Amino acid sequence: MKARGHGVYSVSRLFRVLLLVAGFALLLFSSISAEIDPQYREQIAALTDRLKASGLSREELDRVFSDYRVELYPQILERKAKGLQYMSRKFGLLTRKSIGRGRRVLEDNRVLFSEIEQIYGVDKEIVIAILRIETNFSSCVGSYPIFNSLLTLAVIENRRSAWAESELIELFRIAQKLNKDPLSIRGSWAGAFGIAQFVPSSYVRFAVDGNGDGMVDLFDFSDATASIANYLKAHGWEKHQPEKNRQAVYAYNHCDNYVAAVFAYARAIGKGALPNKHKGISR
Repeated sequence: MKARGHGVYSVSRLFRVLLLVAGFALLLFSSISAEIDPQYREQIAALTDRLKASGLSREELDRVFSDYRVELYPQILERKAKGLQYMSRKFGLLTRKSIGRGRRVLEDNRVLFSEIEQIYGVDKEIVIAILRIETNFSSCVGSYPIFNSLLTLAVIENRRSAWAESELIELFRIAQKLNKDPLSIRGSWAGAFGIAQFVPSSYVRFAVDGNGDGMVDLFDFSDATASIANYLKAHGWEKHQPEKNRQAVYAYNHCDNYVAAVFAYARAIGKGALPNKHKGISR
């Protein structure tokens, strides 16, 4: 009888423990999912199934998607990445201070830029111009967790949803490779990160190790500059080929204003060594 009574007690105790665990899990899920509008939870569930089908582990997906930091930013769907007025007074690209800073960056890193120019054949002034326009030489790399940015674009239907889902998969793989928490990588609202502002797929295809430490870290200045040069070379940059070079910069950011700004700033810090007239980019 004692044995039986002990068994009943054990089962009862186990049942209570399970109820407590289930209740805690429900409370935890409620607190986490409170950050997510209920209308999107079904889409997120479907997304995680597709991410699993892509080869990501259910354990990893469950760990990340149950994190309290996961949230959606519906407001970013109203933002536009193109048509910025880079040459405006507010942006300050061609002010004396801005040009002087670019020349100092060149002077302080002359050996690095000479090596990059030799390896990739890309004018150092162009690389510096992209660094200035993208992140103001690393001072404005963005504060959005790019996981949440890409999750938002993937879940809330828009013209970039399929693209964002693919980028989300690449982000998971990058985080695994670098042994990083995917929610810790911060960047722009559009999902770009690092000093060079690469989206995850561009990191996978074009980012390179610029300082020889065996890691490719786009928040490292040497890696970022080498990666920009590698990207431009991969997109057709050639010495003394102005139109090919404009097309290469256009591939970096599909915006005529951006291309014009890059070449204008490069000319300013290079004292007229580059093409003087911007032409429209053929698509």
